[in-house]
Amino acid sequence: MANIDNQINDFLKAVYVRSHSEHTRIGYHQGIKKFIEFLSSRGTTLEETENKIRVNEIDVYKLLNDFVVFLDGKNLKPRTINHWIAAVKGYLRYCGIKIYNEDFKQVVRMPRKAKTKEIPLTKEIIVKLLRNVSPKLQTIILVLVASGMRIGELVQLKLSDIDFTCNPTKISLRAETTKTRTSRETFLTSEATGALKDYLKRYHGWDANSSNLHLQNKLIFGRTSVGTRLVKKEEELTIKKCSNAQLLLQKALVRAVKKLPDLYLKNENGGNFIHFHAFRKFFRTTVGNVCGRDFAEAIMGHTFYLDTYYQLTEEKKQEMYLKAEPNLTISDFKTVEKNISDLSQRCAHLEDMVQGLKQYMIKNSVEIPTYLTN
Repeated sequence: MANIDNQINDFLKAVYVRSHSEHTRIGYHQGIKKFIEFLSSRGTTLEETENKIRVNEIDVYKLLNDFVVFLDGKNLKPRTINHWIAAVKGYLRYCGIKIYNEDFKQVVRMPRKAKTKEIPLTKEIIVKLLRNVSPKLQTIILVLVASGMRIGELVQLKLSDIDFTCNPTKISLRAETTKTRTSRETFLTSEATGALKDYLKRYHGWDANSSNLHLQNKLIFGRTSVGTRLVKKEEELTIKKCSNAQLLLQKALVRAVKKLPDLYLKNENGGNFIHFHAFRKFFRTTVGNVCGRDFAEAIMGHTFYLDTYYQLTEEKKQEMYLKAEPNLTISDFKTVEKNISDLSQRCAHLEDMVQGLKQYMIKNSVEIPTYLTN
């Protein structure tokens, strides 16, 4: 049994080395533990099963199919089943057992994920939510809506990742913090920038007129009260802080929404209508409508067809984001007032041009069209 435990631990270490994701490692571990539970219900062990597969006493594909049926009988979601099957397949391959994808597809029947509709977020809904959450959650919501970041990326954000001198404010996401392990850049609206600066002043003592060197490597939204006595490595400590911060923020959002009956709604799949990923979807829809799908996908860190060839200069990224900024602004009255002022000036300029045109036509005996006299 000790050998099997060591083997599982070695496999999980290999999983982490590839993804550097604690969530992935935990998910794979859960899948293997559920597989051991399945084997126990059949009166056998993982070690015995591995040996029988190697000598062809057990068909590995038939076994995996039975495992799918076992999981499905527990009313688990197709996504969970797929993830745990991938974990078991990976572990068996790690142990030297060959599993061919084509044979797997022919024998193992995986449950299909049902496609359900979700209630779309609107600016009116986000405004109502902002009025009823804590200052910290207000900042987080505005930053997520403006940037399209994942919540897992946001909790790993450091002050050194933010450049307030750019217009718009630029956020550089480090490769080790993103889901795809690929660095990228995103931006913030003036509204989100103002909220973030206020948050930094309030919670971290940030000063706009100083270098803030003592804050450069501090996790902006990370929880700092995590006990460290059981954590030996700095990397493990950072992972634990970020994981706890993400969980606490998710719980805080749920608590806030529960107090608002109009917003505490469920999607068809039974999940909450308002959740952190919904803000990312709002960003994708909004920016996609204004700037096109490719720009929206690229700035969000999604891979898409021929994304390798989709390259934009820094200036072009800023230009396209600024084009989308008014649509990502939620409740910044200053921006609205500025837009109204700009429109008023343009309208006055057009009226002057029309009056000048009419005078020119009268002077030169040109008939004035009816639409210019109304």
